[in-house]
Amino acid sequence: MKKIKSGAIPNEVLDFALDEMQKILSGEVIFVAQDGRLMQVEVTQRRRLVDWSEKNSSWSNEVKVNLANQIAREFSTLAYGRLVIKIQKGRVSQMERTVQSRFTGLDGEGI
Repeated sequence: MKKIKSGAIPNEVLDFALDEMQKILSGEVIFVAQDGRLMQVEVTQRRRLVDWSEKNSSWSNEVKVNLANQIAREFSTLAYGRLVIKIQKGRVSQMERTVQSRFTGLDGEGI
C-alpha cells in the first residue's frame, strides 16, 4: 500500500471498516493515528447470548455515505490517538475520539 496522507483514511480501508461494522451486533471499530497518519484498524465483536440468533445489519447507501463522511471528518484532525466507533444492536451508537499529546524536552520524552 502506498504512503497514506496525513489525516486521511484510504477508501479501501474505509470500505473494509464499514463492511465490518455491518457484521457487528455489539462491538467496536477503532482507527489508530500516529503522526497524523492511520496506523491500524482494530475490529472487536462481542456476541451476547440474548442476541445470538440475530442477523447482520444492512445499512442503506445513504447511511454508509453519511457515516463514512463523519468518520473521515473526525479522523482528519487526529494527530495521535484513537477514533472509536461503538456499535450496539447493529447500529452505530457512539463515536469517541481519544487525543494523545506528545511532550518533548521533559524527562522521559514521549507520550
